[in-house]
Amino acid sequence: MAHNITRTKNLSTLESATDPYKAGLMHFSLDDWINTDFNIALANEDGDVALFEYYLPGVVTGHYFFKARARQAVKVAKEMLEELFTGDYDVKVIRGLTPLEKLGARWMNKQLKFNSYGVVQTEAGPCELVILTKEEWSNNNE
Repeated sequence: MAHNITRTKNLSTLESATDPYKAGLMHFSLDDWINTDFNIALANEDGDVALFEYYLPGVVTGHYFFKARARQAVKVAKEMLEELFTGDYDVKVIRGLTPLEKLGARWMNKQLKFNSYGVVQTEAGPCELVILTKEEWSNNNE
């Protein structure tokens, strides 16, 4: 079971996690994000935050803002995925768009068993499209 991972709408927790990345977040308003009911923010007491933004029913786009690094970040991410897929959120698919230059994030996607669907052009530049379904996650965690 996930340790100390909880859903949060605590503005200061979310600001603390996202502020260092503000320059790279296009069209992102934390106030608007937090007030959209279908968005899910998960956090732990160490200040690691994952935002799961509503895309379609059962589909979210994931964004990680972790203080943890390397293997510890993978452990935290796995706990957050467990909470997301086993909690009362009705999420069936997580998708991500990872900028090609974010090598650490792309490494983490592989560690978490996201499947790559290639490079897509976005407003922010070329990104790798990755997807993890609840079924794939379950099969990887039996």
